[in-house]
Amino acid sequence: MSPVLELKGITKSFPGVLANKDISFTLEEGEIHALLGENGAGKTTLMNILYGLYTPEEGEIYVRGEKVNIQGPNDAIARGIGMVHQHFMLIPVMTVTENVMLGNETTRNGIVLDTEKVAERSARSPSSMVWK
Repeated sequence: MSPVLELKGITKSFPGVLANKDISFTLEEGEIHALLGENGAGKTTLMNILYGLYTPEEGEIYVRGEKVNIQGPNDAIARGIGMVHQHFMLIPVMTVTENVMLGNETTRNGIVLDTEKVAERSARSPSSMVWK
């Protein structure tokens, strides 16, 4: 079975800064990883590439074995990739569950936010958070 996600040789630079150089990463079904590093190490840049906010200068992204070209957040979400941004991007008056579902709200009867369903799905498994 192919990995859920593969990044191969991802490189991204900005004027005067090499943010990511030849980054490769593989995620298998059911795995949970943490991306750690100092400020300026390129963590957010890499996640912004995966979420379609930035385009890599080099490298390839594969989702379930298929090479993809993620064109933006809607494209990423359609492929089962979501992103919960750093704390300053969250809405403090909202719960963790509400912030997780922000932009891709799950509703009951098309009216009421179904936070119970989202909370249950997120607690069960990260892969169950794919909205399709």
